[in-house]
This record gives sequence, structure tokens and C-alpha cells, in this order.
Amino acid sequence: MLFVITLEHPPELCFARKEYVAEAKRWIDSLDERAKSLGIKIHGAYVSTIEHTFYFILEADDVRAISEFFSPPFLTHHKARISPVIESQKAFALPFVKENLQNGPKLKHRL
Repeated sequence: MLFVITLEHPPELCFARKEYVAEAKRWIDSLDERAKSLGIKIHGAYVSTIEHTFYFILEADDVRAISEFFSPPFLTHHKARISPVIESQKAFALPFVKENLQNGPKLKHRL
């Protein structure tokens, strides 16, 4: 399963602050090792420094591994949104979507 994770923190808990930077560096440096130990594939890891927000695209068999991956300081310093996602093309292959495409009303407006 693919997951898109958004982690937001307030400026006072920013990892760039001197009281957090060493811990944050250790956490970031251990990303690949921890992901591998939990069976997680990292597709992307990004940060918007201006917005104080991290974005991750991860692949794992279950959400338990994702929760373990975001051990403190991430879960203690951030508000998290963990969203399971599928590729857009695969969404249109879902039975209820296919049924609506075949039997549903025609769109009146162009997308």
C-alpha cells in the first residue's frame, strides 16, 4: 500500500531550532535504515521549511509499520495526516467507479 504522510509542526517545535537540531539530524540520518527494518520503501521524503511541514510517500504492507516508522520525535512534535492512496488510473478500475461510469448520468460540465 502507498501512503502519503503530512507532518506539520509549529515554529517553536521546529527541528532547525538549536534544542532539536541534533535529535532531528539523527532521525533523518536513520530514515533508510529504519524503513528497511520495518519493510517500508521510501518513494519520497520532502520538507517545506517555510510551512514547517514534512511530506513522505511511503510503501508498506500495513499502517502499523508506518506508525512505528514515525517514532518520536516525529509523533511528539507534529500533527500527522496519514493517507492511504492509490494511483489515479487504478481508482477508475474500482467496481463502484466502473459501475458509475457505465450506468451513471452523463456529466453536464466539462472537467
